[in-house]
Parts: sequence; structure tokens; C-alpha cells
Amino acid sequence: MREFIFTIDYERGLDPLMDVFIDNPATHSRTIACNVTSNGMWRLERIAGTEEALERLDDVFDGPVQCTECIGTRDCDTEWHYEVIAEEAGSRTVYSYRSEAGDCHSIPRLAIEHVGQGVLVETERRGSRCEWRLLLCDDEGVDDLFGALEAELRPGLTVEFRQLGDPSYWTDEAVTLAELPPEQQAAVEAAVEHGYYRTPRDTSLSDLAETLDVSRSTLQYRLQRAEAWIVRSFVTRSMGPVEADESVAEGSRLRVSRSRV
Repeated sequence: MREFIFTIDYERGLDPLMDVFIDNPATHSRTIACNVTSNGMWRLERIAGTEEALERLDDVFDGPVQCTECIGTRDCDTEWHYEVIAEEAGSRTVYSYRSEAGDCHSIPRLAIEHVGQGVLVETERRGSRCEWRLLLCDDEGVDDLFGALEAELRPGLTVEFRQLGDPSYWTDEAVTLAELPPEQQAAVEAAVEHGYYRTPRDTSLSDLAETLDVSRSTLQYRLQRAEAWIVRSFVTRSMGPVEADESVAEGSRLRVSRSRV
């Protein structure tokens, strides 16, 4: 298996979807699951931001005037279905389905055409940048995909190829509390179970330590170590590798920038 990661930066006014993220820098979206075939794409996406930004995104999805995964100037005649399946203040989870006609030149369609079936796709949007992560069976067709992306790229967009190598990101997604040392895992699970992280708290650190039959200082240390790991894992997941310490290995990336203006 091979992992291909690249980003596309958008100037404002070129894509109605990305304009919402550009105008609302705190807004962020991430693919939860995505299935791609030559006939279409099905996706679950988690979007977080202000209500104003979310309402603007609704308008874009409800009446798309262009393919939101296309980076060229050619029109893509496609049917679009969009539905909010979970919603709370400041965030929502949406399901979308888009059929793809034979003349569609979206990024997922290009990937299928040049590297074949079996591609896993994930995207993350923030500000002017959309990051694409593709999990491929092998390297065959990747050079052709590079060329197709460059050929499609319309003025005002910049593509940056960040990584092509053995899968690392996808395995990181499987990280769970089981990755923590057993004593830290037990501390976090007990803290959640007894309401330590609720507001207001249902238990104090001292009471929780007594329940676990450890000293208060020991419990505090275990929770702090576990919390640091959880936060750093989340930041690495959302923003890319961070500086390594005892618990987080430093990531590596191959960066080659190319653009069409």
C-alpha cells in the first residue's frame, strides 16, 4: 500500500465552497468516511464552525453550481444529494452523494482513472487549503495522476505534493486509549466514569484517587500524561505532525511545490 498526500490552495472567488472557509478561518471540515467508484462518491463529513458559516455551506451544498472536487475549468454535469444526519451547536455531520458523468474531472474521478479501483480518500478543509489524502494499492499510475492534476489546475489554485510513501497517517487513525500505558488508561476511564471531566465535576481528584487506591499525586501525574498524549494526538490528527517528545514521534514529509498561475 502507498500513501499519497497533497494540498490545494485556493484564491478567494474561485470556488464557492472554499470561499466559506476562507471567510471563516475557524471553520474546519474533515472526511469521516468516503467511498469512490467510477460512477460516483459517497461521503460522511464532519464540519465545525460558526452557525453563519454552516448556513453558508448549506447554501453551497443545496444548490451547487459546480463540482466541489474539481480543480479545472471544465464543467462537470453531476447530480448532488446532501443531508445533515447529526447536528449540534457549532458542528454537524453531513452525508453527501454525487454521481459522476463520464466527462467529470473531479479529483476522486482522476484518481480512479489513473490508479484504479480500491482508492481510499480523505479530505480536510481549513482556511484557503484543502488537503487530500489517498491510500493506494501501489505506485502504478501515480505519475499519470500527478500529470492529470497539474493539467487540470486552473489559474488561482496552487497544488503542493507533500508525501508519497508507505502508509503512516491511516495507521495513526486507529490509535485508541489502548495505546496508553495500562495505568494511564485506567485513570482516564475511571475519570470519565466518575464524572471528573463533567462541568461541574461529580468527583474530586482526591476522591477519585481514593477510589483507585492510589495517591493523589500519582493519579494527577497519570492523568496529565494521558491528557497530554490525547491532546497531541488530536492536534497531530487535525494539523499535521508536531514537535516530538517522549510520547509523540516526529513525522516526516516530502514537500515539492508546484503551481499554475
